Amino acid sequence: MTVRISVDPSAVVSPAARIADDVEVGPFVVIEADVVVGPGSRIRTGSVLHSGSRLGGHCLVGPYAVVGGEPMDSAFRGEASLAVLGDGVVLREFVTVHRATGEGEQTTIGDGTLVMTYTHVSHNVQVGRKCVLTTSVQLGGHCRIGDRVTIGSNSILHQYCRIGDFAMFGAGSAGNQDFLPFVMARGNPARHFRLNKVGLQRNGIEGERYRLLERAVRALRHRDRETFAQLASTSSDVRLMAEFIEESRRGVARFQKGD
Repeated sequence: MTVRISVDPSAVVSPAARIADDVEVGPFVVIEADVVVGPGSRIRTGSVLHSGSRLGGHCLVGPYAVVGGEPMDSAFRGEASLAVLGDGVVLREFVTVHRATGEGEQTTIGDGTLVMTYTHVSHNVQVGRKCVLTTSVQLGGHCRIGDRVTIGSNSILHQYCRIGDFAMFGAGSAGNQDFLPFVMARGNPARHFRLNKVGLQRNGIEGERYRLLERAVRALRHRDRETFAQLASTSSDVRLMAEFIEESRRGVARFQKGD
């Protein structure tokens, strides 16, 4: 069987990099040693994969994206660490993904996530599966983004903040706390305002399951802890919200008034 790896003559690829079958390496790409690229991936013009980069299968990187750059963190001492992209991750033009601070630690982006132009994913960030990070999003170090989250363009998240599964963080927002699963948030400082209705419908969260989440959000808005606890005892979605709240280290953002 013929194995095809296409490398443009102008690209610089370390012989110590591990490049799988059917990978395409475009003009002026640089791939350093200790890099792994999964099958079917395409590395487009001018992109750089630094040491410690790990790409799954069928990823698309660039043009002019950088993966595995050293963390912008005063605690970094040059230790070995990773920047890991799951299968099917897309990084568009000028995206940067830094590797982690801490020996053996990882910055990760989950399977099927789309990262649009000029977005920066800082050291030790964990992004879940099938997320969309729109143009010019900036994620501070150690942020945690759940699965199927959408973050609007030009949004900023302070280090160590979290956004829960199925949430939407509105365009132009800035957050310095945690943001609940299933809910939309926006503003500066960002506040919750209602369920992420469209996002939930797209993911099949409808009917009674949706109505229980509506009641849970209403209870949180009115600080009705008893009702919220009752809902959490019967709904796995509400229980996920409750666990998210309990695990918060930075506090959970408030709800906007009047919405």
